[in-house]
Amino acid sequence: MVLLREDGTEGGVLVIEGGPETIGREHGPPFDSDAYLDPRHAELTATHEGLLIDASGSVNGVYLKLEGRAELQHRDFFRVGQELLLYEDLPEPTPTADGTERMGSPNPGYWGRVSVMVSPDRIAAAYPVKSEGVAIGRENGEITFPDDGYVSGSHCRVFGDDDGVFLEDLGSSNGTYMRVRPGQLIRPGTLILIGQQLFRIELT
Repeated sequence: MVLLREDGTEGGVLVIEGGPETIGREHGPPFDSDAYLDPRHAELTATHEGLLIDASGSVNGVYLKLEGRAELQHRDFFRVGQELLLYEDLPEPTPTADGTERMGSPNPGYWGRVSVMVSPDRIAAAYPVKSEGVAIGRENGEITFPDDGYVSGSHCRVFGDDDGVFLEDLGSSNGTYMRVRPGQLIRPGTLILIGQQLFRIELT
């Protein structure tokens, strides 16, 4: 794992030999001063195909930089600039066990929602998603963050088709990051965000 500084230059190498190897605030530099990391944040296991990451027990997780588009699953978190967002499926409500229908606003075809999170467990705002999806950016889209200088004018979008639900980066300057799922394999060349530290995965 190659540590990348803010200017893109390399800042050091963290070697993972086999594993699992635990990283976190209690495991020394460069993690010890990062308040967004748990004391024991994630377990990393090196394989001949890449790096297996399990940060399921952490508060803030580990994020990978999206290349093009990737499929979204229910309760996937993603980061856009300094913003934290959550995707959730929105299935049709079902009656209770005794047949009582649940009261709610008419549904014009919503199949998901994207929520802006002020922390991993607190929603600030939620936006329903229907057929055409939602676009996210600093100036353009259904969800905008005009005060976040790390968000591009048109940054990314969430959309669905016959193959599933997808998150797509729209050529943003700083990238779109998806939270790594437990046990997910990270391929060489991928950029991952651990707390405030950015790394590039390389095989040795």
